[in-house]
Amino acid sequence: MMFGKNLGAAETAKRIPVGSVGVEIGVWRGDSTALFLDKAAHVHCVDPWSVAPYEPGSEHGTFQQYLERYAKVVGSRNPEDFQKFYDRMYREVCDRFPAELVTMHRCTSGEFFKRFCWKVDWVYVDGSHQYGDCKADLLGALNILKPGGRIYGDDYRSKPGVTRAVDEFSKETGFVLKAHGCNQYEIRCAA
Repeated sequence: MMFGKNLGAAETAKRIPVGSVGVEIGVWRGDSTALFLDKAAHVHCVDPWSVAPYEPGSEHGTFQQYLERYAKVVGSRNPEDFQKFYDRMYREVCDRFPAELVTMHRCTSGEFFKRFCWKVDWVYVDGSHQYGDCKADLLGALNILKPGGRIYGDDYRSKPGVTRAVDEFSKETGFVLKAHGCNQYEIRCAA
């Protein structure tokens, strides 16, 4: 869950190859998806739209701190109301996009990467901001990219876990990392 909009995604959308197929990890309301579809032919949208991933604790601290942080957005501190909120968000995103342009994957990114067996042109990583989760998303993205594919993402230099994961991934793979916009990044993978 997040407050506001991902303003940096517009900068990344300019870099999406025309006619490409991509994956967006962390969809929220689909605003970034809409920007990516200005150039992409198809986007696989991955988001659990669920309270469950936050229950063990997260980047927001404990589960109770997470509920408190987003109580104004949801209008409640009750986990059942949070799940109803997520269910409504999921339906709204499904209704927003035609099925021929978007495939919805209502699951965690870890579940998605385990079962997705196609190759794509790009992956946009904007899921969990925790170091381990972001690093796992980058590694998962690498496994589904076509040769020469690109990994894009949000929250670089604004979230310590993301910055550490991205820098480490780039160093370990030797792939070129380019920061752009206020907090976006692009990693061009080997052809």
